[in-house]
Amino acid sequence: MNNERYDVPQHELNVISSMLRDRAVAARQLVNWTSSPPQYWLLPKHFRTPWAGEIYETLINGGLDAIDQRLQAYPNADPAQATADAVTGQLYAKYQQMAAAGMPHARETLASSDYWTGMHNALRDLASTTWPANTSGARHDAYVTVRSSQHPSTTEGVPFSLARGRTDDASAREKEVAVIGAILSDPARAAKFRYQPSSPDASPYWLQPQDFGDPATAEIWDALVTGPDPAIELPAATDPSLTADQRAQAMIEHIYQRLSYNDYHRSTADPQAQTRLQSNTNQAIAQYLARATRTDFCPNQDHADQYALRFILEPSIPATVQELAGEVRRTGLSDAPLGQIAMELSTRQYSLDQLKERLDAAPDPAEAIDTPASEPVVNAEPDNGATYTSRDSERRVLISLMQDPSQLRSGGPTSALAPQDFTQPEHTYLFKALQTLHPTEAVDPWVLANQAQRLASQEGAELSHSEVQNIGYAARTLRVPSAEQTAGHLVTLTVRRTARDASTAMEAAAQNPATRPRHLIDQTHAQLQQATHEALRHHEQSVPNPSRYAGHQAHL
Repeated sequence: MNNERYDVPQHELNVISSMLRDRAVAARQLVNWTSSPPQYWLLPKHFRTPWAGEIYETLINGGLDAIDQRLQAYPNADPAQATADAVTGQLYAKYQQMAAAGMPHARETLASSDYWTGMHNALRDLASTTWPANTSGARHDAYVTVRSSQHPSTTEGVPFSLARGRTDDASAREKEVAVIGAILSDPARAAKFRYQPSSPDASPYWLQPQDFGDPATAEIWDALVTGPDPAIELPAATDPSLTADQRAQAMIEHIYQRLSYNDYHRSTADPQAQTRLQSNTNQAIAQYLARATRTDFCPNQDHADQYALRFILEPSIPATVQELAGEVRRTGLSDAPLGQIAMELSTRQYSLDQLKERLDAAPDPAEAIDTPASEPVVNAEPDNGATYTSRDSERRVLISLMQDPSQLRSGGPTSALAPQDFTQPEHTYLFKALQTLHPTEAVDPWVLANQAQRLASQEGAELSHSEVQNIGYAARTLRVPSAEQTAGHLVTLTVRRTARDASTAMEAAAQNPATRPRHLIDQTHAQLQQATHEALRHHEQSVPNPSRYAGHQAHL
């Protein structure tokens, strides 16, 4: 391994080395010729190391041509030296343009002789035939580079982890492999999994690796269909001169190399990956995949999309919703500002929308009947010392508003209050009465109490006369400060309470086996939408108002 010298992942260095030594590598292995126009599927942004990405960007934007011109101009020169000269010259010209545009970093880099000496030496080293990488493996090195950027590992040396196991059911794993085997026997079946996502960044396949219950099949599906440079786009996968078995074998070999290379990178920190390599597990998987391509393994390979919906995508949804519920609870009950909570909840809602879009793109089961969705039964939770309600705070806010109703229209936290911020019926209807009455009427406790009773009667609610009377008496006899600070406390409690209740309802729905996946997503979406709405409605509470003396400088 030479990556320790440059502190760059080995696969990134291997990609650059292969391109420097053989420019045909880029055309053969890194260009997607099926797209219109053809384009590189490995992008500079996929490189974790900035200078490695910069070299790659230079190579695909004129650097490869510069190498050819240099080698033709100096046919007797050392190829590695000439290559390093050409690419260094391209980089230097780029930095000159950046410096001319007024970029200070570029001017500093141009003035650093050590930087350019080190860059030239590194390029000469990478262009040398002694570099320990085979140019035929550049496609896979590029694949690992892409996946590592999309799935950064929390453990050093482990590029990515696509899925976590949800079940040890052997029959479920067999059905997952059957879907994969159907695609291996005929790559054209992958068209049944394509759809047009609303997001331009989303994968065009409605079945994704995270839907698989087994981590191995998840990674196989990624290497076969959804990942960069997938096996179904190999020239051999559609070569009419080959038999079906030969085409399948070429794709299986592609997958085997991916699995082995991924375990090779993981093995530095993952003992299980090391064990898989030592026991030739990936070779056994390849043999199993070859057996799965036979027609006797799967009842009807043309029903692969229906099998994927019934046995992979739909069973994954309850687990996804439960995991989402935990994230909603942690986010909503955190001490983060409400604006940040709203943003994170909206991100969870967006991921759920994408899941629903993928599910809607899948084929409908033939016997699907649209039955009414059952409402989840939500049991009361133990508060564990955190009730997320405060009746005393609610009373103080109401008393302050009764003494000065204009606070409801003054802007800030108080004007953002809503009936759901009050948890006791008497408080809720007193607040509704304050909203409906003119300020000159709202200060009259008798008129206010009468209006609250009217509103409660219209909605079939009963109020405690003593509670309403006590608040009215306190408003006449006590002087309380502005409701602004206490109102902010109430809305924060509402956001936390709503997130907790949404999380509980989501978990209850996910654990109910009678809830159909589409209905489960709809129920979860409604709960998430409500939690997000509350955080968005009060997001300004996360930014404190300037104090009266904020503009004055203290004398020291």
